[in-house]
Amino acid sequence: MGMVHHRKNLFGGLRAAALTLALTLALAGCSAKPAEVDPTPYLSVEFAGMSGEGTASWKFDGDGFAAACGDGVKDAAGLAACVDGSLDVTEGLSNGDTVTFHWNCDADTAQKDHNAVLAPEDASFTVEGLDEWVTALDQIGQEDWATLEADGKSALQQKEGDSITGAECLGGYMLVRQDFSSEMVDTHNMLYVAYKVQAQLPDGSSLTYYAAVGFTDLVLHGDGSVEVTSDWGYTAYGNIDVLVNGEYYNFTGFETLEDMNKECIAGYEGMYSVESNVADA
Repeated sequence: MGMVHHRKNLFGGLRAAALTLALTLALAGCSAKPAEVDPTPYLSVEFAGMSGEGTASWKFDGDGFAAACGDGVKDAAGLAACVDGSLDVTEGLSNGDTVTFHWNCDADTAQKDHNAVLAPEDASFTVEGLDEWVTALDQIGQEDWATLEADGKSALQQKEGDSITGAECLGGYMLVRQDFSSEMVDTHNMLYVAYKVQAQLPDGSSLTYYAAVGFTDLVLHGDGSVEVTSDWGYTAYGNIDVLVNGEYYNFTGFETLEDMNKECIAGYEGMYSVESNVADA
């Protein structure tokens, strides 16, 4: 009889232990709350193109996001695949515009399969760093201006040869396109760098005249540098004929600064706005 009583206690103890273990596991499962994770720090938006015609694209660093998830997240790499969204505007952007990224994450899968809560707030970004067409003289920095000035002087010397003995820069004319209806106006901007030029004639006498060397479609890059993307080194139309010892010598330029102003400013009225800082020396 004692043997039978002992076995009943043993089986009863086993059943109690199994029940205790099951309750412990169940309570442990209930206490594992979903981990809150924010994917926003791993979102980046990039802008490209010209201001006014810019584009936006986005990237999500899934590897970085997964590596940052805590131990409470199941299969962090799989969780990264639940992250998605879109930008409200991706084209026709200008510097200073705002684009917003709207999240569209698979929240149900994140919670059920990965024990995570994905509920990030929409993120806004300011458009910046796009290239722009140069629209003002003060957008051209000192270093870039020095390069343009030197290039203009070199173009004058190549055109007129060894007769050029000096070319003093007087400033520039900045022309910005205003008329977008005419096919005759097909450049976004033009810069004329103005010079007071000294030339030596064959008889040893000197000639002083004015000339302007043109550069077309200047782009202001996001880093502040300026680049000429189209024609450069051409001279504003002007004609000077000098008679020396019975022979005529021709120079492309103007006898007076006023004449050059008329050619470089009045000649483009209605098609381009014109800014000038040219002053006689």
